[in-house]
Amino acid sequence: MHMNFYSLRDRVLNFIEACRVGPDSWRFASTPGGPETLYASCFSCMVYHYLGESDRLTPLQREDWVKYLSSWQDSSTGYFIGPELIEGELQSEKHTYEHIARHLTAHVLPALRLLGGYPMYSVKFAHQYVDLSFLQHWLDKREWPEAWLEGNNLLFVGQFLVHLRDVERIHGAQQALNLYFEWLNGKQDPKTGLWGSNGYCSIPKALYGGYHQLLLYYHEDRSVNYPERLIDSALSLQNEDGGFNPEGRGGACEDVDAIDILANMYKQVDYRRAEIRYALRKALRHILMRQMPDGGFVYRLNEPFIHMGIKRTASEANRSNLFPTWFRVHALALISEILTDEPIAQFDWRFNNSVSMGWHRKWSKYQHRLTFFDRVDELFNSARNKLLNRNIYISLLKRLLPTPLKYHIKRFILRRKDL
Repeated sequence: MHMNFYSLRDRVLNFIEACRVGPDSWRFASTPGGPETLYASCFSCMVYHYLGESDRLTPLQREDWVKYLSSWQDSSTGYFIGPELIEGELQSEKHTYEHIARHLTAHVLPALRLLGGYPMYSVKFAHQYVDLSFLQHWLDKREWPEAWLEGNNLLFVGQFLVHLRDVERIHGAQQALNLYFEWLNGKQDPKTGLWGSNGYCSIPKALYGGYHQLLLYYHEDRSVNYPERLIDSALSLQNEDGGFNPEGRGGACEDVDAIDILANMYKQVDYRRAEIRYALRKALRHILMRQMPDGGFVYRLNEPFIHMGIKRTASEANRSNLFPTWFRVHALALISEILTDEPIAQFDWRFNNSVSMGWHRKWSKYQHRLTFFDRVDELFNSARNKLLNRNIYISLLKRLLPTPLKYHIKRFILRRKDL
């Protein structure tokens, strides 16, 4: 599938503009014509940054956007309570008002940082986690049958502790983080590299949760245990359609959770790299097929979407929404870190600059650029996975390679003993 980055970028930006509520405003709806949500403003801010569009904002515009986001902070607790958090309109029993308030706060904080701002008030609700006894009790209450939900909860607490340490300079935040990682290390399943897969939940649910707490490991430069098993787990979830939902059709969360793990592990260990690249190429095409004519993305094709049961974020089937648009764009940025020969990698994508969903530590794509032989290895591994023999594989390469290289590549393949 041919993809022009600048066309994709312009279409995404047009969709964000269609979500704006009122001219010259930093109020956005989750879907065009919908009601204002604070989530939508955060996602718009982050996508602007990923695509380099935030460079066009004037200092006054940045200041105004910071003021808008900050206006939703509750001074007594530190939570950011957007207009979408109406208790009578929350339709998910699993996602409580408190959970959503923390989830929303965890998105406002990085958006503020991207704009050069900080919260007006302390995130007082998070100070309790600095108390080691309280934190230990809270950690021990995690319910691994709900590993996906708990992964979010674990990210929130870790993210808030980093904020308390780095921004509010709260004494004891680092000691709390040390306990946090020690506890997580003790709960990790050595067979999968995940949390909860040791008899509590399925590997997919464990991976969709584990993505979240792993972000803290990357940000804090903590060694990740069992990286090879993490790679095995993520690759095992990919469906033939390219998404990372074994049942098919992918999902904006499911796909980016696996892609983020694969991109980070690719950078850390030399294990199944050709297979990771091949999987990411399939995922790239899968994601691009989820972009709608208006430039935004859907969570999943042919299915209505509502974010965590929040009524004001709902969109109809095959209608773009800012939440999946944000996560899909972030996934493309992650893929571009690895697939340096794809058109999307020619752009200098950006990531959040503070730990959060949307954060990633970049590396030099020039120093890690892919070679022709890397592509050959990908084809070799894909052929092996499909049980093709040498002759079929050589025939495939003949259709792809320039004539002067065919002889040398054929000799390279015939020397391989594992196909």
